[in-house]
Amino acid sequence: MNNIFKTFLFFLFLFGFFYSCSSDSENDDSAPPKEIGPQYIVENDSIVEFLKTHFYNYEDFDALGSNENVDLIIDTISGDNSSKISLFDQVTTMKVDIMDENDEKISHNLYYIIEREGNGVKPTVADSVFVTYKGQLLDNTTFDSRNNPVWLDQTSVVRGFQEFTSLLKRGEINVNNNGTYSFDNFGIGIAIFPSKLGYYNNATGNIPAYSPLIFQINLKTIATADHDADKVNSIFEDLNGDHIFNNDDTDEDNIPNYLDRDDDGDLILTKEEYDYNGDGSVDDTDLDGIPNYLDDDDDGDGVLTKDEYDNDGDGEPDDTDGDGTPDYLDKD
Repeated sequence: MNNIFKTFLFFLFLFGFFYSCSSDSENDDSAPPKEIGPQYIVENDSIVEFLKTHFYNYEDFDALGSNENVDLIIDTISGDNSSKISLFDQVTTMKVDIMDENDEKISHNLYYIIEREGNGVKPTVADSVFVTYKGQLLDNTTFDSRNNPVWLDQTSVVRGFQEFTSLLKRGEINVNNNGTYSFDNFGIGIAIFPSKLGYYNNATGNIPAYSPLIFQINLKTIATADHDADKVNSIFEDLNGDHIFNNDDTDEDNIPNYLDRDDDGDLILTKEEYDYNGDGSVDDTDLDGIPNYLDDDDDGDGVLTKDEYDNDGDGEPDDTDGDGTPDYLDKD
């Protein structure tokens, strides 16, 4: 059993995030950006042609045991392989919206095959995933692979990897007699997507600019992410629901909400005003439809929360009328 499992619990709480698939990886070269719409059409046509003329070792995947995996192999349909079922006849298509240069949505096709869905819960696009994977180009070049599981932060991987992984389910964790860990019935899948869901015009390592990508992903387990430990799961800090986390910044302090411990900039930590009364529901004192942790005037009295929270500087919320309701939550 690989030693990675001996330290599994440690990594479950202290993530050793790995960024080989990161959208922020250092770029070796950058080509001039092309118009997104026309480039997508060209790449999608090339992907469809690839899918129609290639097959993968699906028979090997069909024979998998519950704790086994097999390496993805793709080959051309010809000669002795002329009777093989094409990738095109096996993939499912999902749409991922990308904003172009004119702020218009262009739906990009992500083609995928789920070999084994998994037996647990699915990660969100914000969570952390414990995976093994293999990344290839359409010419069958392998640009990266990990046979030992690594933690990846879904907010930092390329968009196609992020979107597809959220379709899989985690596996079951088994504790062996010798203290090691193994996984059963973990999700396994294959994703093929255009370069705008990858690195687009940025050449990275041995990935040329404008390269469609292929990933085999094996999802061992997941960890729900709260990046800033503010009691709001990171997925809920994607306020506009576009699966891009850096563009949600309520207080415009250049720290996105999922990394900001005070989302509305009112000097009260988000975790302190998320559920102040402890009733299990998100607080919205002034009932304006904006929860307190995103509202710079929690009680709607026209005075900013930061200006009535602690005017005497004693470190405690002010309660001028002594009614037990702090001023920043008290309309009177």
